Amino acid sequence: MFVESAFITREFREEQIPILENVTSLCVVNKGTSIATINGVIIYPTQKQILIVPDGTYSKVQLEVNYTVTSNRKKGISEQNKILLIYKKLI
Repeated sequence: MFVESAFITREFREEQIPILENVTSLCVVNKGTSIATINGVIIYPTQKQILIVPDGTYSKVQLEVNYTVTSNRKKGISEQNKILLIYKKLI
């Protein structure tokens, strides 16, 4: 049996991300200036976090993102809510 998969990179600025299907691995990069909390995992600006380790299985994933204002607001720098999802999925 031959199974095809693809790496997908998508940027999100919303707090609710659509359901991702047939995901075999998932990494999140916080590209904004706010602290992102994704399904209870805190990811600081510029930090990269693996949420699903590639283990040969695939999943349906619903991510919920909340952003926390950092101390940059005090310095007059506007907050940016932006995360980058890098995931591999079966196609």
